[in-house]
Amino acid sequence: MHGPRSRAEMVWLLLSLAALAPACAAAQQRARSSSLPPLEIRVDGIDVRSSRSGTLQAGVGANLPFGYYVRLEIVGAAGVTRRDTVDRNSGRADVLARFLLDPFAEAPWGLSIGGGMSAFFEDGVRPREYLVIVTDIEAPRIAGVTPALQLGLGGGVRVGVVLRRYRAGRR
Repeated sequence: MHGPRSRAEMVWLLLSLAALAPACAAAQQRARSSSLPPLEIRVDGIDVRSSRSGTLQAGVGANLPFGYYVRLEIVGAAGVTRRDTVDRNSGRADVLARFLLDPFAEAPWGLSIGGGMSAFFEDGVRPREYLVIVTDIEAPRIAGVTPALQLGLGGGVRVGVVLRRYRAGRR
């Protein structure tokens, strides 16, 4: 997805993500007192190989703790998919389980590995399902938010930038 339009879309999505970070932190601050699961916002590029194909989506998700070491991640995202220079609206739903190697945040950087399923929807195309494998690298927290980079395979190579609510002493 190269070219002036796709670069502008990428910059717009990244700026939107940065603008939403304070609101996400405030909403997650309120969620701490409730029983809602930790939320995340994200931007993902999937199978972006050239200017003729690829997917760019923004989404929101929840991380449900399954014990100390496992998180069930449920994500919904929407955006645009380009196939043979034709742009179409697209969306996806992911259900992933991640195993955390440092669940108590004893180190400033965290690593997790996991996998699951993804359902991909595109205008005018039959829905597709994919097996997904991912690895996450979480950076030290910034103002109540933990940024992460998610790399994986599922429908092509996936690269995601994620902002998750910081939980004291936990990932």
